[in-house]
Amino acid sequence: MFAKNKINIYDYSDYRKFLQEFYELEKSLDSSFSYRVFAAAVGMDASLLLKILQGKRHISPKCIDVFVKFFRFKDAKAEYFREMIAYGKAKNDEDVRRHFETLQKMRPAASRELDEARYRYFQQWYYPMIRSALDVFNYRGTQDAAALGECCIPKLSASQVENAVDALLQLGLAHARNDGRVVPTEAHLKTMEHWLSACISDYQSSIAELAGKSIQNTPKEKRDISTLTMALDSRQIDKIREILAKTRKAIVNVVNAMPPQICDSVYQLNFQLFPMMKKEEQ
Repeated sequence: MFAKNKINIYDYSDYRKFLQEFYELEKSLDSSFSYRVFAAAVGMDASLLLKILQGKRHISPKCIDVFVKFFRFKDAKAEYFREMIAYGKAKNDEDVRRHFETLQKMRPAASRELDEARYRYFQQWYYPMIRSALDVFNYRGTQDAAALGECCIPKLSASQVENAVDALLQLGLAHARNDGRVVPTEAHLKTMEHWLSACISDYQSSIAELAGKSIQNTPKEKRDISTLTMALDSRQIDKIREILAKTRKAIVNVVNAMPPQICDSVYQLNFQLFPMMKKEEQ
């Protein structure tokens, strides 16, 4: 197997992606290599292996050691492979975060740097806010971090601002112009990582908490917070979600039409729709 020495397990946190890319690399080096050959090498039915690579099944506990032996993983890499599988199988947010953070600690610094930046961006509520603030605030370097932090609601420390800007620059979500000012780019951060849903939950909880505090801390004329409690047919929920999606898009179009030079504030808009009571099915 030629690809075993050409693929680095520490470049992956998704064990299925690791296996799929190993297969594709091996296939490119040896045209006779097939799913059937791969499956036979790990003592598995080819259809089951294919389902694992497609994300439809997981490697069973009794098969893990077979894969470890196949790749000739020694202690550290074997433990990392097992942790990748545990991370892939994690279902609730707490377990997803725990296994992902364990994986990060096990990876060499060079392999984990970009993933950690992505993780922080989705985990810290103020990173997206700082990105929008760079359109409004004349930020030219660390000497401006404290002043930008003082403008934020709630206030941020200089180190928090610096960390956020560093992550934005690293992820290509901001760049320094020729005149030295740091401004947002038009890039969008997309990821299919397993940890994303857990981070989004944390982010949404933090933003909801900030919205609650704004009722006391922000004058009424500078905010708009309203509530609507209603009885509805839960089977029609998708219709309401469609209306909300169209509303979000319309608002984005209005905001995008505003030249950055006339903007003087960063606002957060939340849409929250959740059940408060459900009648038992008869």
